Amino acid sequence: MKKFLTLSAIMLAMLGCNKDKGTGTKPILTFKSASATDIPKEQQEYYLYFNVKDGDGDLEGTWNVVDLYHYPDIEKYDQMPLPKLETHKGVKLDAEMVLIMSDVREGNFLPAHWASPVTTPDTSQLRIFVLDNAGNSSDTITLPKIVIRN
Repeated sequence: MKKFLTLSAIMLAMLGCNKDKGTGTKPILTFKSASATDIPKEQQEYYLYFNVKDGDGDLEGTWNVVDLYHYPDIEKYDQMPLPKLETHKGVKLDAEMVLIMSDVREGNFLPAHWASPVTTPDTSQLRIFVLDNAGNSSDTITLPKIVIRN
C-alpha cells in the first residue's frame, strides 16, 4: 500500500508539472465557429469566433493570419493587433475573441471577398496563431474552408 501511495504521489507530481495547460505563459487558441460558411457576394462582413486562454494575462500582441488560397507565400503571415482586453500581467485570461473579415472597413481587417479573377465560388481557408506581449506563440491552427462567392 505504501508503494502504491508513493507511486501515486509521483504520478500526480509529474502530471502537475505538465507545462502550459492553460495556466502557463503560452497562449492557447481554439476555433469555435464562423458566423457563416457560405458567403454570398452581397454579404460584406462575417465573423470568426475563437476562445483564447493565457496564464499570465499579457495577451495583447498580434493575430498572425495567412489565407492558404490567396497568398502567394503561405508561410508569410499578416499581423494584426489583438483587441485590448484590459488585462493585467499576472491575471489568468479565458476569453472569447472575434476576428472580423470585412470589405467595408479599412485598417486591421482581412477582406471578406478577394479581388482576383478566380472562378466563382471561391474558397478561403485561414491558418492562424496569436502572440502575446512577451512573444509567446499559441499553436498554429488551420480553420475550416469557407465558400466565398464573388
